[in-house]
Amino acid sequence: MLGALLIMANSVPFGSRRNVIYQKVINTITLVVVSLAVTLNISDAVYYRFTLKRMTADIFHYMKMNGGFLDVAPRFFVDFWYATLTGAFLIIAMVFLYIHICLNRKIAKLGWRFYTRQSLFLLLSAAIIVVGIRGGWQLKPINIVDAGLAAPNKLVPLVLNTPFTIIKSAGQKGLPLKNDFSEEELKKIFNPIRSYQAIGQKPAYVKNVVVLILESFSAEHIGYLSHHRSFTPFLDSLFPHCLVFKGTSNGKRSIEGIPAVLSSIPTLSNESFLAGPYAANQIEGLAATLDKHQYQTAFFHGGKNGTMSFDAYARSAGFQSYYGMNEYPNKDDYDGHWGIWDEKYLQYFAQTLDGFHPPFLAALFTLSSHHPYSIPEEYKGRFPDGSLEIQKAIAYADFSLRKFFRTARTKSWYKNTLFVMTADHTSEGAAPEYQNGLGQFSVPIAFFAPGDSLLGFRSAKMPVQQIDIFPTILQYLGMRDTVLCFGNSAFDTASPAFAVNYFNYQLQALDSTYLLQLSNNQPKYLFEYKKDSLLERNLIDSCDYSSLYRLQKAFIQQYNNRMIRNKLRADEGE
Repeated sequence: MLGALLIMANSVPFGSRRNVIYQKVINTITLVVVSLAVTLNISDAVYYRFTLKRMTADIFHYMKMNGGFLDVAPRFFVDFWYATLTGAFLIIAMVFLYIHICLNRKIAKLGWRFYTRQSLFLLLSAAIIVVGIRGGWQLKPINIVDAGLAAPNKLVPLVLNTPFTIIKSAGQKGLPLKNDFSEEELKKIFNPIRSYQAIGQKPAYVKNVVVLILESFSAEHIGYLSHHRSFTPFLDSLFPHCLVFKGTSNGKRSIEGIPAVLSSIPTLSNESFLAGPYAANQIEGLAATLDKHQYQTAFFHGGKNGTMSFDAYARSAGFQSYYGMNEYPNKDDYDGHWGIWDEKYLQYFAQTLDGFHPPFLAALFTLSSHHPYSIPEEYKGRFPDGSLEIQKAIAYADFSLRKFFRTARTKSWYKNTLFVMTADHTSEGAAPEYQNGLGQFSVPIAFFAPGDSLLGFRSAKMPVQQIDIFPTILQYLGMRDTVLCFGNSAFDTASPAFAVNYFNYQLQALDSTYLLQLSNNQPKYLFEYKKDSLLERNLIDSCDYSSLYRLQKAFIQQYNNRMIRNKLRADEGE
């Protein structure tokens, strides 16, 4: 694809193609395009560890939406100097070679033989290019999803290359409509329109709700959940008093995690909901629902206003107020990269809630455990080093949470508040079991109510995913509203327990026993993940996965068709 212009421009049957200016123009265009491709490919050598997939075209939209990207870009070049040097070397070598092999020898003789021979050569070149870009003689050109035919899911990124995935995902039209099941069948298998009975003797929806979404807090870093070295002593001390799950995230980026947690909307394609073609759809979610019960609602993020369109999402999701870096009173607490230090912002958060009229919903998204993992100068050397650079920043964020809860305990609203803690997504994994399609989506999901000693002992389904948080809160509060959620309440033990996410360009799903991965939209890998955390034994030919696959297909049909038809609210009808 990248070489097509160079080849065709030097195959045209005209002697003027050896003109110096003509050659310089063609070579310059080619060098710029290929240099960009090299840069993206080298960047993915680093970026892959955080997303477990090759970049797609939405990366440009993501960078545009991420207000702090330009501030931290120089730090990326420094921290990952080996990738920077490798890319620079390849580009310089390519330029050097182009200078020395460029076609500048004039064509000696023009005549019918030349034009005939060159015309045939042009046709041959065009044919080779077309077949090469299509990837063979098959009916349809190869696409990203076809990589699953050549390798297991965990190796799909090795089959692909970043320029290819970006080109192929550019200008995507959106999700395809599905019709695997009739409407009646579909509702019986999976129906996202839900309402719940209260789990207690009487409704408890006078409680405040505080949702803490913690940047990159993988389950691996939390000793209580992973049984590895812990970098979260405070959460380890709090979780025994919570209803807590080693949960599943529904995305690998913040822009995917926030709608999953607060609106029960997962990401099932290359583009996140907030950056994709359906971002203007009407949605509801936790804030819009609690607003009907006279809750004061607000979204807090210490980053720059407009980062990843969180402010726009907050409005569309029904939050009455948005508090970003612009609203923070002391800009001296800026970390120099993304926004306000977690310790400072969490204290501001606690103090601001004092002025809220109960009951209230407050959602907060932290940021200090994001690359470049900076620690305030006064705490240098205080937090432990780990095998991953992020782990020191996780320890600092956990320390900030401890101070927040210490302050919150002194507030009048504390004892009447439900606290929900989870991560937006995971970080890169260190241990082998956290480096595959299961572990790289393992996050904490915890519910803590200081005035409810029974919460930690309530029966709950497993597995639990981020999109279950919204309906779980509603059922805990005793609200019987009819809502649209792609997840299900953790207290609804009568419904099938499952989790879904988008891994290497395919949807994967798990239930209480199996993890099912698709390849080219067909079942190909089945793992009994509780006994096989490294996902080494494929049981696709020896176990019955029909019910999980049926649920998976029904989920996709509901998701795709509702996204396309803008039916993401319960009041939009069935």
